[in-house]
Amino acid sequence: MDFSGIGSFGSCLDDFSGKYMSPCSCMYHGVDWSNDFSNGNPRFYATSDGGYPSNIVITMAMTEDGSKFLLELLSSKDSRVSNLIFSRVFEFIFELMIHQFGRYLFQQLIVSVDEIRLQMIMEKLTVAENHVYHASVHKYGNFSVKKLITALKRSPLITYVIKALSNKFEELMTDPTGQYVILECLDVLDSRTNDLLYVRAMEGCLELSRHERGVVSMNAFIARIKGPRLDQLLNWICDNVRFLAQDPTGNYVVQCVIGLENPAINDRIFSLLEGLYVKLSMAKAGSHLVEQCLRLSGMNRVISEFIGSDQLVFVVKDRYGNYVVQTALKESKKRDARIHASLIVKLEERLDCLRHGYGRNIRTLFKSLQ
Repeated sequence: MDFSGIGSFGSCLDDFSGKYMSPCSCMYHGVDWSNDFSNGNPRFYATSDGGYPSNIVITMAMTEDGSKFLLELLSSKDSRVSNLIFSRVFEFIFELMIHQFGRYLFQQLIVSVDEIRLQMIMEKLTVAENHVYHASVHKYGNFSVKKLITALKRSPLITYVIKALSNKFEELMTDPTGQYVILECLDVLDSRTNDLLYVRAMEGCLELSRHERGVVSMNAFIARIKGPRLDQLLNWICDNVRFLAQDPTGNYVVQCVIGLENPAINDRIFSLLEGLYVKLSMAKAGSHLVEQCLRLSGMNRVISEFIGSDQLVFVVKDRYGNYVVQTALKESKKRDARIHASLIVKLEERLDCLRHGYGRNIRTLFKSLQ
């Protein structure tokens, strides 16, 4: 094979084909390499089965050995090499980024080409169709998009990615694969770059919080959001806390926010939940929320509601509520003797009713604390 007509790139191909993909063993034996790389226009060649489906470079990129071969060529850091490979794969860039082996070439190519070619790639992936979204929910494409985010984090071209993701924000946040692309943005990019994603999170928070998978993504989002948008999002959750606290999945968002231990936000939440503590204590998710309140600065509000309620006996005998009352007794014992004593007096009034069922747990703990 003679590549002398294309200078150093030809020499590079000669070196690699002799060491790595010799004509005797190469799956591409018989291909006219010099014609393929002699100009910027993709040419198509017959495959061994007589078909004419593919450009040789994209065909190579879709195989394990071929992808490694092209990656070694790119490692030369010769712009002529990267530009020629780019010219061959550009029309197939989406197919490349979601392919098991092709994705490696895509990931290396985006850090090898210049800004002009990067812009061409971004326009190809976003203008006519949202290929960034489709790649994000693909098991291989997901890795390509995350690499793209890292590669573009200091480039104005990152706006292409952010806009594409924000347009499909709720779909990505509820997808088991796509959610990680959103979280990658939060981990890698600054708050100003992510602002559009922050806005979409506030717009979709209620629906996402009620979604079995979306609530997990939303909690991860809340843990990562930075800047003034964090306060806006937390206050929005406060505005809806009574609804979220009573929702089987939304409840976990409230727990996440309380876990941030923001004094002003938590005080507002604990105040807004007054009147619901008894009811929440007898629900599976709600009981965890009330226990969390008891372990933080909401303890006095919760216990005060218990003491003033004629429903406490039902909480004590409930499969979930009895654990809440146990936590109330333990926490108040450690932190506030006065309110602990008031709770003890309230429980003593119904001690005889706690001989059976879950009430026995309280009776046993009650005696051990005396």
